[in-house]
Amino acid sequence: MAKIFPILLLISIGLVLPGFLLAQTSDMGGIGSLSLSTDLGRSWDAKLEQELRVNQNFRTLDRSLTSIGVDYTIIKKLLKASLDYNFIYQKQNEFYEIRHRSSAALAAQLSIRSFDLELRTKGQATWRDESRGDYKFNPKYVWRNKLECAYSIFGSPLKPFLSAEIFCPLNSENGFYMDSYRVIAGAKYKFSKHISLEAFLRYDQDIQQPNPHNIVYGGIGWNYKL
Repeated sequence: MAKIFPILLLISIGLVLPGFLLAQTSDMGGIGSLSLSTDLGRSWDAKLEQELRVNQNFRTLDRSLTSIGVDYTIIKKLLKASLDYNFIYQKQNEFYEIRHRSSAALAAQLSIRSFDLELRTKGQATWRDESRGDYKFNPKYVWRNKLECAYSIFGSPLKPFLSAEIFCPLNSENGFYMDSYRVIAGAKYKFSKHISLEAFLRYDQDIQQPNPHNIVYGGIGWNYKL
C-alpha cells in the first residue's frame, strides 16, 4: 500500500503534462472558499459553502458559487449518498449570468491502513440563463466520476491527498463522450475538532474539443464544523 501514493502522483503528472505541451489555450487562476458543516444526526450531515473563483491570470472574477447540500451515510465508513444545490453567478463572454445546478452523488469509501480511498459517481444538471444566449441543451446534464486517495500521517493533523475526475456530457451535439478531466493535489490540516484548512493545486483540461483549454488553479478552503 505504501507504493499507491507515488503511483497516483506519476499518473497525475502523466495526465497534466500533455495538456501543458499540446493545449491551445492556457490560463492560471485561484479558488477560495468558506464552509460550514454540521451533523444532523441519524446518519445525516449538512454543508453550506461559498466559493469565489478567478481566472485570466488572476485578473477576472470568473464565478461565485453558493452551495447547500446534505449527505446520508448508507453504510458507515463504506457508502454514502449526497444531494446538492448550487446558485452560480458566472461570467459568460462579456456578461455575468445566473445559473442553477443540482446534483446527486454516490460515494464508496475504503480505508486500508493509513490510506483512505474514495470513488464517487455524480450526476448533475445545470440550468443557464436563456436571455444571455441561445443554449441548445438547457439544462446541461453531466456525469462525473472521481477517484481520490488520501494519506493519514500518524500523529499529524496534516493529510495529503490526490484525486482525478472525468466529465462526460450526457446531452450534447456529439452525444455521450468524455470532454474534460481534472487532477487535484493538496493537503488538509486539522487545527481542532471544529476547524480545518485545505490547500491545493488543481489542473483542468479540455479534451476532444475544437479549441481545448487548460487552467491551473491554486486554492484554499476553510471549514468550520458546528
